[in-house]
Amino acid sequence: MTTRATNAALLLALGLAAANSFAAVSPESATVRFLKARVQSDPLDSVAQNRLAIACVTEMRETGDLAWLDRAAQSARASLASTPAAQNPGGLGALALVEFEFHHFRESLALAQQAYGIDPRNTAALATAGDAQLELGHYAEAETIYEKLKADEVTPSVRARLAHLAELKGDHHAAIELLRQNVGVPGETAWHRVRLGEIYFRTGRLAEAEAQYAAAQKLQPESFLVLEHLAELRAAQGKFDDAIALYQKVVARVPRGEFFQALGDLYAFRRRPAEAREWHARAQDAYLKSVAQGNAHYYHHLAGFYSDAEENPAEALRWARKDLEIRQSVNAHESLAWAFYKNGDFARAAEEMTRALALGTKDAHWLFHAALIYSSAGEVARGRKLLDEARALNPEYGSFHAHR
Repeated sequence: MTTRATNAALLLALGLAAANSFAAVSPESATVRFLKARVQSDPLDSVAQNRLAIACVTEMRETGDLAWLDRAAQSARASLASTPAAQNPGGLGALALVEFEFHHFRESLALAQQAYGIDPRNTAALATAGDAQLELGHYAEAETIYEKLKADEVTPSVRARLAHLAELKGDHHAAIELLRQNVGVPGETAWHRVRLGEIYFRTGRLAEAEAQYAAAQKLQPESFLVLEHLAELRAAQGKFDDAIALYQKVVARVPRGEFFQALGDLYAFRRRPAEAREWHARAQDAYLKSVAQGNAHYYHHLAGFYSDAEENPAEALRWARKDLEIRQSVNAHESLAWAFYKNGDFARAAEEMTRALALGTKDAHWLFHAALIYSSAGEVARGRKLLDEARALNPEYGSFHAHR
């Protein structure tokens, strides 16, 4: 067999493998079924493979099933195997999106920049580059990209990105105003309603949060994202039986570690230690299983889990450091600060918390952590001031909330 024939056979095998791997994931949307049929009939169709990869990412976001990411990666790589990157910026962009969802932010950024360099019309790749810059803590670079996207066309996704950046900078008013432009309009999505409700929730405006979650539920009654946010809200309102029922519905449908932990945290909040231990054990198993498979999704969750749910300061610090290795965001610095605090290293905790607050983020739970950290490091007046800020920002901050 000639080299050319051998390569063709290899590419065909890669394409077929990507198509046939979908048997383990269900249910499939009509879009996925259509594109799956396309690549099964022609595994070397790079355009169909690219579209299939993106469709699989969408399925992951809507169903919460992380297995869709493996399928997305297989399709994106099959595309690039069939058509070289220089002629296939769509394949690079698809793989960049997949790597971003895998929390491989540096790899995602490099791929997205390569895709956009080949095809400056590929605004999806540019958006992925901006998102990766944000997670890597390069906030000025992310903002530059988002403003460029805004100049080209103001879309709901661009407004959502700008809202997230405004929230990180502590400007909740700007974030809310941007997100409000995405709701109550034709084509609105439940996700934008949830994001708006989430900001209301984090600032203690529970009635407004409920209104947004209710609107989201009308759009997607069975969305796990809506249900788990509604469960958190019900617990904060003191409606614990309703919250437990909602979380149980979520974990039955989407058995992921963060939802196991949320239910365990709620039982712990209600001083029901036996049930809390059961769900925390399931969360720990799910987190560690994912990590053992080579995934980075749960480094941040493990740091928080070992800081608060099942206290193990050494493990909290280990996972917080691993989280910081893959992203140098303010979130990662805050997690590391809290882990240092739990280890009794108050000086280093204060250093990391200063980095976490450098962008101006106003989160009541961060401010509460900061108050404890600075007070323990000898800056009592600063700690007292931050505690007052936490109370002013969210009078409900002492109520139940899920670790995110």
